[in-house]
Amino acid sequence: MAHPFEKMFDKALKVSSEFDNAVLREAEKLRAKGYSGAEIAGVLLKLEKGLIDKGEAALVSEALEDFKQYLPDEEEG
Repeated sequence: MAHPFEKMFDKALKVSSEFDNAVLREAEKLRAKGYSGAEIAGVLLKLEKGLIDKGEAALVSEALEDFKQYLPDEEEG
């Protein structure tokens, strides 16, 4: 069963562009609602790895990279 955030990120991905990353905005909205940054980042990572389109994968990768600011330091590689 897919994580509920996946559908939200997929919808945001469809309206994202090189200059407007709706995936990142959606991730930040979820964090503002109190969801775990690690959980959100995990779903973004899973989504990024599952995408075939390189442009879409790049948008998700960019969102994930920007979102890492919300993760504890020990999770950084």
